[in-house]
Amino acid sequence: MKQYYIFAVLLCASANIQAQKNNTLQADQKRLQDLYNRYEKGLKKQHKLEKAAGIPPNLYNEEDYKRTMDPVTGRTNFEGLVKVNKDITEGKYAPTKQMSFISGANSSTAKIVNEPWIERGPYSVGGRTRAIMFDPNDPTGKRVFAGGVSGGLWVNQDPSINSNEWTPLSTFWANTSVVCMTYDPNNPQILYVGTGESATGDAVGSGIWKSTDGGTTWSQIFTIPVTYASNGVRNGNFYINDIKVRNNGGVSEVYAGVSGAYIGITFNDGWQGLSQAGLYKSTDGGATFTKNSNLLALNTTTGLTSTTGYSIQQIEIGANNAVWVSTKSSRFSNIDSGGRIFKSTDGEIFNEVYNVGSAASRVNFTLSKTDANKAYAFMQGATSSEPIRIARTTDGGATWQATNDASPVVTLPVATDTSIPANDFTRGQSFYDLVIAADPQNDNTVYIGGIDLFKSTNGGASWTQISKWSNNNNMAALQVSTVHADQHAIVFNPFNNYATNQMMFGNDGGVYFAANKNNIATTTGFAARNTRYNVTQFYSAMLNPTKTPANEELLAGAQDNGSWWLYGAPQANNFLTSQAATSGDGMYTEYDDQDNYEISSYTNNYHYLLTNSAYYLISSANRSLGHFVNEIALDRINDVFYSYRSGLTLFRTSGLSATATSFTNNVVTVGTAQSGEQISWMKVSPYTTASTTLFVGTNLGRIFKITNANTASYVSTAITSPATGTISDIEFGASENEIIVTLSNYNITSVFYSIDGGSTWQNKEGNLPDMPVRTVLRNPDDPNEVILGTEMGVWGTTNFLSSSPTWASISGNIGNVRVTNLDYRPSTKTVLVSTYGRGAWTTQNTTTLATGEVSSKKDMTRIYPNPSKGISHLRFDSSKYNTVDISIFDGSGRLVYNKKDVKSDEEFGQRLTPGNYVLKAESKGQIVYSGNFLVLGKVKADGDDD
Repeated sequence: MKQYYIFAVLLCASANIQAQKNNTLQADQKRLQDLYNRYEKGLKKQHKLEKAAGIPPNLYNEEDYKRTMDPVTGRTNFEGLVKVNKDITEGKYAPTKQMSFISGANSSTAKIVNEPWIERGPYSVGGRTRAIMFDPNDPTGKRVFAGGVSGGLWVNQDPSINSNEWTPLSTFWANTSVVCMTYDPNNPQILYVGTGESATGDAVGSGIWKSTDGGTTWSQIFTIPVTYASNGVRNGNFYINDIKVRNNGGVSEVYAGVSGAYIGITFNDGWQGLSQAGLYKSTDGGATFTKNSNLLALNTTTGLTSTTGYSIQQIEIGANNAVWVSTKSSRFSNIDSGGRIFKSTDGEIFNEVYNVGSAASRVNFTLSKTDANKAYAFMQGATSSEPIRIARTTDGGATWQATNDASPVVTLPVATDTSIPANDFTRGQSFYDLVIAADPQNDNTVYIGGIDLFKSTNGGASWTQISKWSNNNNMAALQVSTVHADQHAIVFNPFNNYATNQMMFGNDGGVYFAANKNNIATTTGFAARNTRYNVTQFYSAMLNPTKTPANEELLAGAQDNGSWWLYGAPQANNFLTSQAATSGDGMYTEYDDQDNYEISSYTNNYHYLLTNSAYYLISSANRSLGHFVNEIALDRINDVFYSYRSGLTLFRTSGLSATATSFTNNVVTVGTAQSGEQISWMKVSPYTTASTTLFVGTNLGRIFKITNANTASYVSTAITSPATGTISDIEFGASENEIIVTLSNYNITSVFYSIDGGSTWQNKEGNLPDMPVRTVLRNPDDPNEVILGTEMGVWGTTNFLSSSPTWASISGNIGNVRVTNLDYRPSTKTVLVSTYGRGAWTTQNTTTLATGEVSSKKDMTRIYPNPSKGISHLRFDSSKYNTVDISIFDGSGRLVYNKKDVKSDEEFGQRLTPGNYVLKAESKGQIVYSGNFLVLGKVKADGDDD
């Protein structure tokens, strides 16, 4: 009786605990549903404003914000990632034990075995670029900096040579949105970089970064602490549209143009930094900045001057040292901001010299280098019937001639592409692709960009098209260079009084080079210069299951750059050959288990079966359904494709094969959707092969298991939810009962593990910092080894089964970039990492999946100094190893130094270009050490690093 009584009490207690958990989850889900509802209301309001301003919604970032928001506050903590990066840099999350994730039984070719993450490409695709600057410290005028909107800051020693590679400046830049760059004319060693792309809200910035040593090291300045206004708007400094430094009698005046943006959120706090908009000035090298009180916009509701400044678009210093600035729209609907140009002689009092007549207008301009009174402006027009306008002044802005004059002497370029309107060569994207530049040697020659590039030699009276984005329509007959669409930057080589005639251009396809501006309107006038400029934003990538590292293949979907095959034998630099699969935006991809077919995706339900051609998997009536980046899953064994439809429904498409050309889409209802609930991830179980067992996760944290999903008699069952938030990945261990689930929200537990098919869950968060976790992968040969793809690179643990795993940053040379997917090919034990800003990477590492300095506590193996200038020492256990062979590899995996028979504490090395390297020490085939080796530009006399 007593035993039964105790058992009954335990059952009752267990039931009470479970009921409490269920009540907590229900309360959390209700709160998140309320946030989603308020979020959607905010989006509707925002989309109306964007439509009025001619700006399309940014669907990927709006959805991503929703999936990463704190479920309690509805906010994100992107600014907190700067501290996470600092902690990583200082070694707080350094690995203390190397991962054996890949078994040593399957060695690969010598090119990649026993190496850290290897960059696979794309090698020459590039990505959206708004910042290009010739290095003022290179008197030869060859060295150039370029910044990706994601992917950070890069340098090329001489882009006139196509084979010269771009090199990333540091791993943290991988997660930084670079949009502008300048230098101090009084000290060209001082460089400034501005971050955050306000035109799209695509990438939240992190203020301004400054270097005092020509770009070797950087520090963050001009950051406004994040607070929230009473109306919920997030205060902070997230979007620096431009920076310029003026030499005012020997004093370096730093001007920063700040704007705000909207990325979609619940209680208006998706309005990012709008109140901080304005022109800021510093006279102490950026230690302090003061907002200009003369450039405050009008509040149309009150009729009074606002405390909010104009949203600054561009800053230029005139030939007479005057400061000119232009504006763009404010996302506050009652702030009259856009459409203006201001001018100041003292940098304090600004006078308006031009007004388009539309507060929604974005204005870019260019100043003559030889005539202080001459300027050209390119802007959004005043009305819907005038999409764009060009204007010029020859009297310092007192009067202007413009394309909207009754009898205009300045005209608009007319695109050869018949799909582009004659009155809008930006094709409705003037909020986005809008750039103009006057030739510094002849200010009657002007270059302008929208979709394509044009040139005028008579001050804008007429224009000649000098590039084409494709051969569509009648462009095939146009004898000019093919240059990627959407122009953002035009830069002249400033050395030797601009006599080199070289120009650089930035667009959505990366960086382009013109060797001679006088011959630019020819088929050879432009050349892409994206060699290893790997800032490609991959939404996802998958490994071909039939290939090997010796003859590799993967398929990846890239933002704005289509889907790409990376394939073949690794080249000398370990990159793979690139070939476009499908165009437009590239989204999720998949492979058949026998590679009889492949799948690529465009937006929503535009999915393609790739065999000898590309065939639509979803009928035309259904292709607009689903998410912008739409979830898919493939049953590789049964050849059944699943894609998200709406709510808690999905499409099932059967009969995939190498010869199939048409398909029928059936609807599968996963369950009854709660308010605001949508599918966020799908995964086919590899353990049920006779039929499909499909696991589905939602943005409320619910998980469903669908058995016989490939048939009309499928059964969907809700399993226990581990937490409230967005399910970002579902992966399996040794059986279908072992499930690992990740969630992508800030401020929640992000990693859960179940050994009973999802009935109960174990918290595996451990010491992970607060950041979105997007994907997970488990070592099938060691259940204690798990890696995560996060907002801050790759993380791993060697004690996953412990109650509180210890996670370490193992990104190494990938950098602390957003990881969008992890894939694994068991047959060759290959791991694939796809990133949003740094392309695709693999490892087939038999001993060191983790990178970064790893020291054994037993023998105290370590490298010192590290960082160094290239000369260093390795201390190891000399009782175990007489000597070691040292090898140093650059970021592309290329061997740059080696020395054999090095004794413990013996000096080795040579002067190397500043950057990140990987150092490996071996003794008779055994790895003694493998880790990061950082080379700086300056070293003090005592050997300690600057």
